[in-house]
Amino acid sequence: MKLLNANCSRTMSRTARVLIALALACALLGAGIASASDTGVEKEKPLIDWGQAYIEGTGMAVAPEGTTGAQAKALARRGALVDLQRNMLEFVCGVQIDSRTTMDDFMAEDMVRSEVHGLIRNVEMLKGEWDGECYTVTGRIKTEQLRQIVDLVVTLVR
Repeated sequence: MKLLNANCSRTMSRTARVLIALALACALLGAGIASASDTGVEKEKPLIDWGQAYIEGTGMAVAPEGTTGAQAKALARRGALVDLQRNMLEFVCGVQIDSRTTMDDFMAEDMVRSEVHGLIRNVEMLKGEWDGECYTVTGRIKTEQLRQIVDLVVTLVR
């Protein structure tokens, strides 16, 4: 009986690892199939271009109140870079959404929180535009780097 339990838990453990690897591969490589060049409209969400092997996205930010000139532009640019990285991370890893509703005197109050955890590296900046109020950046990450992550996960599962 002990041998049966050991084999069963080993099989379940391996099955669980394979399912996790498959889910990760689907999330990383199947998250989007549209090409950025196929649409003439700027998208908030990043898009995968399979032909050129990259994920491209945008980020936007405004300068904090009370800032002007070069300081406003620099802070807005930094905010746009962070927004770009967050958008790409959300696209690759997904977002966890938590919500809570409370009632007080028949008045509902909803609280929704989104959270993303992960690491994004080697985002290549393509362009940045400052219109005097808002900074917009466009960047990309090569899908080869994501494939290396999937290969590592599959190797660990084996």
